[in-house]
Amino acid sequence: MATEDNVRLYITVSRYNYRKLKEWARIHGKPPSTFAGQIVATNLESNFNTIERQKQDLAHYEGISIEELEKLWEGEGDSV
Repeated sequence: MATEDNVRLYITVSRYNYRKLKEWARIHGKPPSTFAGQIVATNLESNFNTIERQKQDLAHYEGISIEELEKLWEGEGDSV
């Protein structure tokens, strides 16, 4: 996926967490949805190696290659 491709993601958070997100976003001068996207992106980047290792472990457990696992996931779309 190219860097400029954005995907809209709908999430649900508790009222308390939403209020804290709004406060934190306001401190940084950003809308809550923009700031939430940055929080998610930062966490994904900082956990990249963990995600890759877990993906490798799952593929091994399933008895398939990582490439086969990724193709399987692509075929499922966004369903989990």
